[in-house]
Amino acid sequence: MSTNIVATLAELEVFYRGQAAGDIIELMNQSNDCLNDIPWMESNQSDGHITRVRTGLPEVYWRRLYQGTPPSKSQWSQVKEGCGLLEAFMELDLEETRLYGDRARAFRLSEGQAFTEAMRQKVASTLFYGDSTVNPDAFNGFAMRYPSQNSPNVINAGGTTGGMTSMYLVSWGANSVHGLYPKGSCGGLEHKDLGEYMATDNDGRKYEVAGDKYNWRCGLTVRDWRAVVRVANIPVESLNRRKGESGFIDLQALTVRAKNKMPQYLRDRAIWYCNADVLTALELQSTDAGNVHLAYGEAFASQAVPMLHGRPVRQCDALRIDEAVI
Repeated sequence: MSTNIVATLAELEVFYRGQAAGDIIELMNQSNDCLNDIPWMESNQSDGHITRVRTGLPEVYWRRLYQGTPPSKSQWSQVKEGCGLLEAFMELDLEETRLYGDRARAFRLSEGQAFTEAMRQKVASTLFYGDSTVNPDAFNGFAMRYPSQNSPNVINAGGTTGGMTSMYLVSWGANSVHGLYPKGSCGGLEHKDLGEYMATDNDGRKYEVAGDKYNWRCGLTVRDWRAVVRVANIPVESLNRRKGESGFIDLQALTVRAKNKMPQYLRDRAIWYCNADVLTALELQSTDAGNVHLAYGEAFASQAVPMLHGRPVRQCDALRIDEAVI
């Protein structure tokens, strides 16, 4: 697959159909909505991706007849984004699998789904909270890139004490925000059947197991910082307060400010991400008089999808309720 092409996990599943990774990629689609939205690109390095981020526009001039125009160019900086390798091994005692008889394969697959679920949750969490200064083996997530009230495209919801959460507006695309997988690898989660072999317990005694290996090589790049807006410092304990009550969090006003931080052409394809607490508050506030910012429409091949200012809302439980105040 060309390094200039981005594709969702579903599209990668079609590309790799017939290979071992295909079924697992499709399973990931069914398990996590936010990961399903990300377009993925093969990086141009084996350990990451070198890309240009535009930092300024070229000068343009009004010209008179018989007078020349000076050349100009845009300003940009070169950034290298890292990719991480998430990996897990599953070993099942062969004697346990034999207890299931003809259903041994189904039992093994069921156990494997727990591993893919754990990996799904880890990647989703890293997407928002990954910090390579804390864990150098992981990639940097959105919170690391939009870390303070003074950062561009951060809206402060005003929380000062207690557990905080955030919501994000993200415009995915090849020239805005997309996922990465290392050069020469497969996009999405890979599975390898290791077959049957001998394992050793904590006391050095051997027993026979059936083994599986799961890995997911991935990273994240934000090529255009305007393509992400973070609404931070949302106090979770105040989300159940209604309009007119002290400490009410006006999500309509906050999200209007957030969406207008993003250029129109990026906003037209953006998606909101929030956890269940924020989504519930959005839906409850939509019943208040004068609040018409939330509607329901059709998106992602589903009906009755919450639409906030015309853009779909995805529930993402990876967004924590114990964030620190920024």
